[in-house]
Amino acid sequence: MKRYIYSLILLLLLATSNSCNEDVLQEVPKDFLSPEIAFNNKADFEAALANIYLSIRVDLVALSGWNNARNPQLGVDFDIMRATAGNNPYIDIFFWQDLNPDNAWVDRMWTNYYNWVYQANTVINRADYEGVNWSSEEEKNAIVGEAKFLRAYGYHFLANMWGGVPLVVEETIGAKFDYTRATQEAVYQQCKDDLEFAIQWMPTVDELDGGRAPRAAANHLLAEINISLGDYDGAIAAASRVIDDPNYRLITERFGQWTDFKFRGYDYLGEAEAWGDYYWDMFREGNMNWKQGNHEAIWNIEMEFNTIGGGGNSLHLECIGPISWNGGDLNGDKMVQKDTLMGRPNAGVTLNDYTKFLIWEFKDDFDRDIRNSKYNFKRTHYFLNPESAFYGELITPDKVDPAKADPVLFDLSYGPVTQKVVATVHNGLGRTREGENHDWGWVWKDWYIMRLAETYLLRAEAYHLKGDQTNAAIDINAVRNRAQATPVDGSEVNLDLILDERARELHVEEIRGSTLMRMNKLKEYLEKYNYSVVTNGHVLGDHINKFPIPNSVIEANKDAVIEQNPGYSGF
Repeated sequence: MKRYIYSLILLLLLATSNSCNEDVLQEVPKDFLSPEIAFNNKADFEAALANIYLSIRVDLVALSGWNNARNPQLGVDFDIMRATAGNNPYIDIFFWQDLNPDNAWVDRMWTNYYNWVYQANTVINRADYEGVNWSSEEEKNAIVGEAKFLRAYGYHFLANMWGGVPLVVEETIGAKFDYTRATQEAVYQQCKDDLEFAIQWMPTVDELDGGRAPRAAANHLLAEINISLGDYDGAIAAASRVIDDPNYRLITERFGQWTDFKFRGYDYLGEAEAWGDYYWDMFREGNMNWKQGNHEAIWNIEMEFNTIGGGGNSLHLECIGPISWNGGDLNGDKMVQKDTLMGRPNAGVTLNDYTKFLIWEFKDDFDRDIRNSKYNFKRTHYFLNPESAFYGELITPDKVDPAKADPVLFDLSYGPVTQKVVATVHNGLGRTREGENHDWGWVWKDWYIMRLAETYLLRAEAYHLKGDQTNAAIDINAVRNRAQATPVDGSEVNLDLILDERARELHVEEIRGSTLMRMNKLKEYLEKYNYSVVTNGHVLGDHINKFPIPNSVIEANKDAVIEQNPGYSGF
């Protein structure tokens, strides 16, 4: 109280003095953080960058972010996966047949990406403020370069998914209601400018701890941006800088913490056997970071169990998969859970037929491609209850509760599931009724944002669009050879082959909607592979290849017009 009175007296004295200096009236808070005092040195700026990384983690993969597993960014309600609940094999997220500007998921994604841009702008602009204690120009440029990379990362999603959007490259200080849309090309060009600066100043991966993006991430993203700009030679050059970097290589042999892991198989019977392959190793806890020996990892989201700041509740992806633990056998004996490689998928998300079957039938590689091996794709479920008359037997429709025997419901409960998303060994948050450790499906592991296999596929795409089918096939085959799949010929390469290969290699990793929209393939792939669109026979308009601008954005922008994307103006 005394402090308040003294401050008031001082303010009155200043107001009645003859001084002409207005600077003394500028408020600079000293007992709480504000932009005026929060950015003084490198550590302050690194803290701000860390918050952007936190936002990306929460918005993309952490369960605590959107508070459910139906995250559409990784392919749910596109061609890869579908959202489900209970006995309902499909829950609409986007309602593609009548998608409109009031869709909550579209609004949320737009808001998230612009939040990253806003935070990055603050870092970039504040770096030039007087009073910041930089040790050198190089130190400042490294911070600004990283922020520009993160800004480009946000803007590339906005350009891919919406086309032309408001281009804001200055810190937003106050309310503004007169935004206008830049062209899609202008947004991509801004991304390119940001990334070219970032590449000059960002550190290499061997100079960083996990979680921060290295220089290779900027080159990887620049390859995609250059494809979008039609600069295919530039895309090839950017991707080649990553591929030729001695810090990176495709994983082709066992590595990491789980090479000696043994498992009794999904029936949990018999002697434990050596388990896993080198592709499986890439998705195990403790193996996903470059510092942990994974030299295919370019940029990861960091997750850590029981650690402050380690990732909220868990990685949201644990909810992908059938609910084989739910229900019972023909005689009513319940299923049981196990503590290893079982997870507790809750069927919040299951895979579409495209991901479960179609992509693996290419060149008769179903049993050859290690990405579809028993270690990496679980296609068999067993009765695990010792009290069941079917104990240890394969679960089939004639042996389950008749309520689950319907083909659609049986697939929902006992269908194939990728093993990328399950924990190898549970941390022991709880116990099963059999007394075994269990985490009830929660998973803490790092998660890929970029890895080298995708860089090869981006370069293949650039070669293909340039008309160089031979080199496009060479890059695709680098990925396929690693997977022990049959090589392709240059005459076979097209965008569909590349998209299928991305699905085989990157399912539940890539931001699938962004990829499909960037390649102008969303409508086509929804009509071919989306569960609801196919089941209901929906015919979609070409406008679906871009999202609508959220109505909330258009209505708030009262002093200028943000034009809606074509096909959505009727809402």
